[in-house]
Amino acid sequence: MTTTPTPPTPQLATFEAAATHLAHVATTGQPPLPHQLQAFRDAWARATPEHRELFSQAWRAAPATPAAPPAPAASPAAVAVALPLVQKFEGCKLTAYPDPETGGEPWTIGWGSTRDSQGRPFKEGDRISQEQADALLASRLNRDAQQLGQRIPCWRQLNTNQQGALLSFTYNCGPYWFGSEGFATITRALQAGELEAVPAALMLYVNPGGPSAAGLRRRRQEEGALWSSSPARPTRPGNLLTVPWYPQLDSATDHGRRMCFSSCCAMLLEFLKPNTLHGANGDDQYLARVREYGDTTDPVAQIQGLNSYGVRATFRRNATGADLQDSIDRGIPVPCGYLHRGPVTAPAGGGHYLIVIGYSQHGVWVNDPWADMNLVTGVEDGPARPRVLYSWENWLPRWQVEGEGTGWGVFARR
Repeated sequence: MTTTPTPPTPQLATFEAAATHLAHVATTGQPPLPHQLQAFRDAWARATPEHRELFSQAWRAAPATPAAPPAPAASPAAVAVALPLVQKFEGCKLTAYPDPETGGEPWTIGWGSTRDSQGRPFKEGDRISQEQADALLASRLNRDAQQLGQRIPCWRQLNTNQQGALLSFTYNCGPYWFGSEGFATITRALQAGELEAVPAALMLYVNPGGPSAAGLRRRRQEEGALWSSSPARPTRPGNLLTVPWYPQLDSATDHGRRMCFSSCCAMLLEFLKPNTLHGANGDDQYLARVREYGDTTDPVAQIQGLNSYGVRATFRRNATGADLQDSIDRGIPVPCGYLHRGPVTAPAGGGHYLIVIGYSQHGVWVNDPWADMNLVTGVEDGPARPRVLYSWENWLPRWQVEGEGTGWGVFARR
């Protein structure tokens, strides 16, 4: 004999609705209002003893441990917007200087960094280059963007300028301001989705009466103006550079299946110094030069090969999405190494190179010398072709396999 479950009564439905709403307001950190508490009590009074017992058992049960949500990807466009604003108000020093209050630790350098790229604190006498200072700033902004994306419920609904304004604010106030007691006004505005109230809320945090008040007031005004402005539209699709394309598999050498790095560096060389290489297989000519310096998979050999043609370049293993955008904005494409096999949730393979030739809010434009890759599955969608758009969502996990600021790439200078 089977029994048919008894449908919930109107009283139980009322009780469930009240309980659900109470749970919701509890997660936001806001106390329930008096009429909400009264609705809860009324629903309880109307529930049957059986329903009360079922609810009490479920309420006391140990909760299932939820899977940790994936960390949201940093927004490269927002970081690019925040960079000049932060630089304007922070200032940069390439020699470590002491904390003004302690006269010692923490020692600060660059655009306000207290630790190097390995997490080690700076100490007296330390010096860094301008390039290192810029990289530390970009890395910090990318980390802040990820943390804000995890903490602010409406982060993904904010436009690029709004995210950039909050990144500047965060660089000044620290990454844990959201939800803390001292920042209740701006926290409430963001929790409630009252975005028009954010510029006024920013102006509350200017250290009134202190020596930095005037500078902070100007900074908050510019952050508020950035928040309220419409994001600029690119004048050309994705800042796309016109970079020559060399597919690797048409090589006349025996090296075609393992010359992706060389083909990408050849594209960089021919873009920076047109007519250095000749014909459709110009990458074969560059390959011969690199093999004079060592194995073509060795970054040192590739840098020496580029240097021999007069191209100043460095190989980095700590690059960020903002670094890519900065190089493209300066008109220089970037050969990048990434894992192109396995699903995007678990990238695999021995590594492959493409060259980033542009970007947009949706992703990076690339010349891939091997194939048109499906980055979700890690298999080819078709033969190699120039000017393919790979989404930020699927490109960054394959390029920064060990986390933010771990991208491999060749960064050149004019």
